[in-house]
Amino acid sequence: MKRSNLLGRYIATMAVVALVSQTSCKKEKGFYDQTVTTPSVSLNTYQYLKSKTGVYDSLLLLVDKMGIAKTLTDSNITLFAPQNSSFQIAIANLNIVRRAAGQPAIYLSQLAAGDKLVIGSKQKAKAKQDSIMLDTIVSRYIIRKQYLAADFAIGDGLFINAVRGGFPMHGQRVYADAQGYQNGGSEIIEFANTKRSLFVDRWQKTTTTSVNIKTKNGVVHLLKPDHTFGFEEFVSRMTFVPPPPSVFNVKTDLFYVKFPSDLNYVDGGVSPGETLIRLFDGSVLTKFISKASVQKSLYPTIYWKPRDINGNNIEKLSNSYTITTANDSKGNRGRDPRAFAIDGTKDDPESATAVWVQLDIRQDQDWTTNYQLKTFDFPNTQYYKGYRLRILQTGTGSTLDDLFQISEWTMNYREQL
Repeated sequence: MKRSNLLGRYIATMAVVALVSQTSCKKEKGFYDQTVTTPSVSLNTYQYLKSKTGVYDSLLLLVDKMGIAKTLTDSNITLFAPQNSSFQIAIANLNIVRRAAGQPAIYLSQLAAGDKLVIGSKQKAKAKQDSIMLDTIVSRYIIRKQYLAADFAIGDGLFINAVRGGFPMHGQRVYADAQGYQNGGSEIIEFANTKRSLFVDRWQKTTTTSVNIKTKNGVVHLLKPDHTFGFEEFVSRMTFVPPPPSVFNVKTDLFYVKFPSDLNYVDGGVSPGETLIRLFDGSVLTKFISKASVQKSLYPTIYWKPRDINGNNIEKLSNSYTITTANDSKGNRGRDPRAFAIDGTKDDPESATAVWVQLDIRQDQDWTTNYQLKTFDFPNTQYYKGYRLRILQTGTGSTLDDLFQISEWTMNYREQL
């Protein structure tokens, strides 16, 4: 009996050794090919979102309020779908800013309602503006035509256009880190708001969790739950108060700049394509840049001389002005205006004997991003033949720069109620 047990153990051991030996002799196949599947549903894109109760309710709220439901029903589109959590993050960020400004909390349903739930002309105008901003933001997640993840695999990805306004977005296929699979595992799309910039480091990006969901009229890619709706633009757009109308007439008025003689500088010396005229072309994508001296406090002064269609000097009334930072100010904060003043004159502003009156002065101004517009109101009921913007100090970052730049300057008039 004892001998029989030993024989059995011996046979079992030899069988295991043989199995291991046979397996180890097989040629290693290496990495497994990744199988890419394209799931499909028998629903249109709008119906698909509706079928996911508790996941896309916020997106659907905006889609319904903004009149985009038809686009998701029958248009040929690709949707990068933000989840409810994306909206919750954005609203929480907005209410932090509102609380700091002494304003009550606000919710997505209120913003989407536009001017229907508010009283007062100013409040209605702001609510209507917020609704327009929401429409702009949500439309950037809806892309013309259908794109699968593989379509974003060529080169550095693909530029794609939003359904409204054709705003340029960008998609690029990347892969999840999955050891043991060719191409790295599951497909992921890096979805980017280009901010109309050619420089990739200025884009705002997020990624998908699931891709290639084929609906009857399009393709849906699901964004990760920690994506902030609107990328980094939501709070700035929802707190934006439109400036009053500009009183510039760029067709007839005269605009010119004077530099301190000690700078020995001529307009265009830094960049021939970024001269004074760029301040008045209505585009934040262009800018005026000039030499300056932080150590000697030497900066340019910009002049505005109102004229009629015949070139005659005329007087104009202004009680507000705007300044907008340049396209790369976030990385060059030392060039932003930190202190500045607005002056007016009843004389010909080109005269050496013109008497100037200071109308407004601002100090310790902090700018945090590119294309940032600020509106400054000041009390004034006098008409002047000329106005000027005097730069007194630059540098809102940790480093200083002997250059000054802004993208736009306007003088405006706000109706007094």
